[in-house]
Amino acid sequence: VIAAIHVLMANADATVADLMEALPGPDFPTGAIVMGKSGIRRAYETGRGSVTVRSKVDIETSSSGHERISVSELPYMVNKAKLIERIRELVLEKKLEGITAIRDESDQNGLRIAIDVGRDANANVVLNNLYKQT
Repeated sequence: VIAAIHVLMANADATVADLMEALPGPDFPTGAIVMGKSGIRRAYETGRGSVTVRSKVDIETSSSGHERISVSELPYMVNKAKLIERIRELVLEKKLEGITAIRDESDQNGLRIAIDVGRDANANVVLNNLYKQT
């Protein structure tokens, strides 16, 4: 923020591009990934805008060949317990297929949600369905 103030003080006619160079986007306390910059640009231009944020995930493969989706960061204001419960409901309602188990493996080292993917399912397809439905 201080860098953005310096840009504006040095050049009163600074453009949105100048401002975005100094302050590229919001810093959320829980991490996650900002998807696209158009919402940030719109917020800088008009004072209103929406920012799409996704969880940070990795797809791991075990030595036995099973794939696992590992969630290490959640978007700001997303309740971990409610998210896990929502995923369980979607699996029971057969709206999400390919998930065999979901566990909260968080500890003092940080957040971790492990989502086991079945043998016949593709982890990337399951992940895209998770993004779409949760």
